Amino acid sequence: MLVQAHKGRTIVITNCYKYSKKVHTLLTDNNFHLLQNDPTDTYQKLIQTTLQQCNLITDKQKIQYPNQNKPSPPTLKAQLKLHKPNIPIRPVINNMNAPTYKTAKHPLGILNKYLTLNNHCNFKNSTNSATDLTKLNLNENHKLITYSIKDLHVIIHIEETLTVTKSMF
Repeated sequence: MLVQAHKGRTIVITNCYKYSKKVHTLLTDNNFHLLQNDPTDTYQKLIQTTLQQCNLITDKQKIQYPNQNKPSPPTLKAQLKLHKPNIPIRPVINNMNAPTYKTAKHPLGILNKYLTLNNHCNFKNSTNSATDLTKLNLNENHKLITYSIKDLHVIIHIEETLTVTKSMF
């Protein structure tokens, strides 16, 4: 089978059985389990009901925007980490058709109107980084910061988030 590698735009030809085994191991080692029923439609209805009841989230005229037309569960694909020993996988979740995708994007659009971040330079990949770095006029006061996130588990503290959001508005 053909699989996308984790870094770069490389496509890898790999053994289906080995690939499936790596994905299965990831799922079992992280305590994933099979659901008896698909909860997607239930979540979609719950989101729609919540949006209709809360005037603070969105205008009644725009209530249809955050709803997915044909919601589906997020999908998993695994990219191979060719640069690591034993070629582990990196799970990539596509949630663009999930019931919460548009609802989650909606507040981001509102916040972007009020937040201005002073990021002077952002890079997409190492080639883009190298090209753009050669064009920068740097001195000893500049700092280059890179981030690599491992096992990202987002924890949103609701009270703090609400306090910050209220202060911004």
